[in-house]
Amino acid sequence: MRKKKTLAILRLISELVAIALFVFLLMNHKLQLWLAVFGISVVLSLALGRFYCSWICPMNTAFRAIDWVYRKLGISRMKAPKFLSNRVVRIGVLVLFIASMVLNMRFGLKLNMLLYVTIFAILLTLLFEEVFWHRNLCPLGTILSVSSRKARYALRIDEEECIECGKCQKVCPTDSIVTLENGKRRNVGHECLLCGNCIDACPVSVCKMEWG
Repeated sequence: MRKKKTLAILRLISELVAIALFVFLLMNHKLQLWLAVFGISVVLSLALGRFYCSWICPMNTAFRAIDWVYRKLGISRMKAPKFLSNRVVRIGVLVLFIASMVLNMRFGLKLNMLLYVTIFAILLTLLFEEVFWHRNLCPLGTILSVSSRKARYALRIDEEECIECGKCQKVCPTDSIVTLENGKRRNVGHECLLCGNCIDACPVSVCKMEWG
């Protein structure tokens, strides 16, 4: 229990520092430097997985606040449209994002793409379940889902001890936990945000962050 509280505090501090840096860069018209933060996170994700998404990303910090408010008020959000839930859309959004960034720099435009993407993501998540953004639209998440495929640090589920309750799946913001033929659960590491929601929800503590 103490370890969970310590991690929660560390995560909150990390999120607050990240938001402070994001706002500082935005106010000084240097938000493009945030790409350096993301770039470092991509390199580290080769070993540490998608920690950027849950510990640093301002969008996900906003998502957590929205989710907390909606749960308190009992508000449900819509599911993603099925025709948009495919890999082609995901890759297409990434290509458009990269192209817009290149054109922005090539022609010296002053379009703050990172800010626009952040605002769009937050507004979208007010209406749709956040898995829609994480799994189908987020260009940064798409990059991390590739770079983190061989990460050594990941959320793992002890399938032998799993009691098949499904509580971990219900709280996963990216639907990264799948059901096996035998009813047990398994985590798809490169889609996992390392948020720890499943660890808190699991009644038998079979969800664990591990090196392996």
